[in-house]
Amino acid sequence: MKFRVLGSLFLSSSLILAACGNGSDSSDSDTKSEKKEEKKSSSQVVKDLQSNAKDVKSYHTDNEIKVSAKDQESQTVKVGMDVDEKETAKLAMDQAGQKMTIYVQGKKMIAKVDDQWVDLSSQVKDMNIDSSLEQLNYEKYAKTLNSFKDSKAKKVDGGYELTYDIKNKEDFTKLANASGNKDQLKQFESEVDKVSGKAVLKVNKDNEIDSYKLDAKLTKDDETANMETNVTYDKINEVKEIKIPDEAKDAKKIEDLQGGSSSSSSSSSSNQAS
Repeated sequence: MKFRVLGSLFLSSSLILAACGNGSDSSDSDTKSEKKEEKKSSSQVVKDLQSNAKDVKSYHTDNEIKVSAKDQESQTVKVGMDVDEKETAKLAMDQAGQKMTIYVQGKKMIAKVDDQWVDLSSQVKDMNIDSSLEQLNYEKYAKTLNSFKDSKAKKVDGGYELTYDIKNKEDFTKLANASGNKDQLKQFESEVDKVSGKAVLKVNKDNEIDSYKLDAKLTKDDETANMETNVTYDKINEVKEIKIPDEAKDAKKIEDLQGGSSSSSSSSSSNQAS
């Protein structure tokens, strides 16, 4: 089971959002002045978003990551996530048809796969996603969006659209570096030679993240792959308390399951040898 994908999802998420007023016909110059004042810079949009983020205590987000390469079957990972005021999270994941439910509470992580509960708490540090889990806090996640201060701002109905152009690996690294997940970033840099594409952050009229989209082309040697990330946010401050189910208390530790699998394999090998 590829539990490491959880960390990648948070990383991708971090690499991971107005109508014009009707002016008076009697003063065209005043109208133009008002429009200029109404339009924010990309830096101001991000600052307002980050300032407002401290008031966001709970939310829901849907994530979809699709990776495709020539002559290979595309891979898609979908995640729906609720985070409550105590930063307890419930994730519903679907990867290549394998579905699992994951609960995260502090350093505790429990997953339900194929009707079996598995305690992954001991693996959180080993999977290098500590910094990613910290970003369950909406305010902390908002602080990782500083790269969009240098993006192109466009006023759209209901808010702003910020477009960050990715011309090379350095641009992508700058976008992803704020996630704080240095180990995954180093791994990414070693596995990719070139990156191009764009990231689009949409912020609504209430200075809240509405959506985030990333379209990127990744190149290694002569091989290329396309990555599409789509993230949406809603139910701001509307998510009720999330409780880990009672049956999850009997979850088996992942290291015990791995040990049992290893012992079973060794036993099988011994029997075949005899």
